[in-house]
Amino acid sequence: MAHEPTRRDLLKATAASLALMGIQGENPAVAEIVTRYNYAPKQRNVPLGTARGIHPGRVVWARDPKAAHWSGNRDSVSDQWWMDASTDQGRVDAMISLLLRNVTGAATDGEAWRAAFRYYGQRYKRINTHAYQPGEIVAVKVNMNNSKPVVPTNLVNVSPQVTLAIVRQLVNHVGVAPKDILVYDAQRDIYPGLMDKIWNEYKDVRFVQRGAPDPEHQKHPAYGEIHGLEAPNWVEGQSYSANQYDSARFIPQQVKDASYIVNVALIKGHSYPYAAAEGGDEGQTGVTLTGKNHFGSIKGPRELHSIINTNEGATPHAYSPIVDLSASPNLGAKTVFYFLDGLYCARRHMSYPLHFPNAPFFNRVEPYANTDWPASVLASLDGVALDSVGLDILYSQTMNNNDENGHPRIMIRENADDYLMEEALAENPPSGTHYRQGGKPVESLGVFEHWDSEESRQYSRNKDLKHGKGIELVYQPIKS
Repeated sequence: MAHEPTRRDLLKATAASLALMGIQGENPAVAEIVTRYNYAPKQRNVPLGTARGIHPGRVVWARDPKAAHWSGNRDSVSDQWWMDASTDQGRVDAMISLLLRNVTGAATDGEAWRAAFRYYGQRYKRINTHAYQPGEIVAVKVNMNNSKPVVPTNLVNVSPQVTLAIVRQLVNHVGVAPKDILVYDAQRDIYPGLMDKIWNEYKDVRFVQRGAPDPEHQKHPAYGEIHGLEAPNWVEGQSYSANQYDSARFIPQQVKDASYIVNVALIKGHSYPYAAAEGGDEGQTGVTLTGKNHFGSIKGPRELHSIINTNEGATPHAYSPIVDLSASPNLGAKTVFYFLDGLYCARRHMSYPLHFPNAPFFNRVEPYANTDWPASVLASLDGVALDSVGLDILYSQTMNNNDENGHPRIMIRENADDYLMEEALAENPPSGTHYRQGGKPVESLGVFEHWDSEESRQYSRNKDLKHGKGIELVYQPIKS
């Protein structure tokens, strides 16, 4: 009987493969791979946890192939995916509007936001009515994992177009003053292309990044000097239900002062073994969606890396700090809306945009320099449900998607959905952890479920909206 390959077997096979590819010297870390990329859904249409949202468990997915049309010239400085020549702002605005109205069931964008704030008030403040009040700060958490304070590479970050569309919504339909909007990633610098995109329209929007502003490359286009961009003022504001951490207990005072958070993550894997062309290591975990987005909200994310690394502490059904971050009174529990930017998706934490060849995208993968992209944005009031759909989308693109060396272009690391089960079943999780935040036991943070198949993509509420207990996926393709 054939034996299950051990990690040592995988290490030897990978090292041999890399040697044949001639890239072992380019990326020595890859030669030490001991990771299993054997993730697959174990059960389908078996929802866990308690669905959240005005329409419980609803996730809306908008796709407009004309919204993202970058040439794919990844070595270019003048032709990059984040530029307006590559991405249609008007079509992105339309997708965000469509998402808001479909997630909430509202007829207009303004009504959608009012419904979301009412739901937030009922869920977290235990009151029947709640609305945004002038002067309250809204923080927009973006994923800037590959951002630099100078001209960026073509590695993927949250797009300026999605960010601007959300800022426009907050100003025009919620009534938030630009000075009360904070866009941040406290673990990365923010590239000028994103800041200028916002500042050219709303000069008083504030940004927080990892370090002090670059005096040459991060000047404000309207004020002509460094303005509205600052480093975090670190204060203690995050607790954990297991293990002892030091720097990971600190969050920016600027974020602690916010009344609400809009969580804007990427559809993005975190690990990939054949990554010499993209540089860096193979990652630590399966995916980086809205849950892991808050690693950019704390001072010491590296302290958490070992517990999410499947080669270290992230054994099956282990404690997950993502639950604590998602339930934190200062972070996840202030979330009024969740978004996944899928205009240009990625296979690892440092990665170029990735073509998705399988349904419903059918992107060309060869040559790489072509204009077919996922061109999607997703949204929900249930972060667990949204991440569940994001994971299903990523997994669906692992099959029948090999490169010229016979390697899958995207691979999902083992235990990728463990954190979702921990979140969904937070009051009685598979790990046995007693999760507590704000002095209280953490309740279910949302519903986790895998769709029935990569072909039909149906969740339990799609099959039975009246009696289903899991996710309802509303797919909105735009063909005009």
